[in-house]
Amino acid sequence: MVERILIVDDDDNVCELVRIALEAEGLNVDAALDGKEGLKKALSGNYAVILLDIMLPEIDGWEICRQIRSSSLKNIPIIMLTARGEEVDRVLGLELGSDDYVTKPFSPRELAARVKALIRRADQYSTAQQELGCGDITIDPRNNTAKIKDKVLELTPKETALLNLLCRQLGKPVTREEMLQEVWGFDNPGVITRTVDEHIKRLRAKISRLDSHNIRIKTVWGIGYKLEVMEID
Repeated sequence: MVERILIVDDDDNVCELVRIALEAEGLNVDAALDGKEGLKKALSGNYAVILLDIMLPEIDGWEICRQIRSSSLKNIPIIMLTARGEEVDRVLGLELGSDDYVTKPFSPRELAARVKALIRRADQYSTAQQELGCGDITIDPRNNTAKIKDKVLELTPKETALLNLLCRQLGKPVTREEMLQEVWGFDNPGVITRTVDEHIKRLRAKISRLDSHNIRIKTVWGIGYKLEVMEID
């Protein structure tokens, strides 16, 4: 089955560039030139990945991302594809649930690699057979969900994947490079690891909102992060 990708961008040239790059990788590409059409397609189509511009006519990319994450299709991987590269925009995109952030102008080859990596990771976690438990956390990769005790953690697919990786390496430091390779599918040392830090920050904040749990994500300076189960008196 050929995976379908949706690109939502009001620039015909960008849509065509993305189409050429992704179809060369054997993917099917659908396009929408405004936010209203993009949201309608996103919520009604069966897409493996959605590429979203921020500044769109009718409905902006932030709102589209927000509505997708509030729908039954909340686990669809989303890449923000935009000319706005300021850190505050990247952080907001991650807070709203985007899985990756690509700044224009971009390399079509790198974009295609990121899309394929998201598809690969989604397939891996959807086919997992067993729940994974660490301390008070339970992760169900089949449904891309996580709980602390009986409380659901509202995580994006990337946050779930990171938590899954840290759980599997419980107590052991996991480097940013290892996270990029396993969760994002990148092994290029030139890829900025700030993306990892921003996702970890969001993941910590969501975990901290739930009281009475015995796990924490600890920074291992100069290396990366590790998950620890603490003893609570």
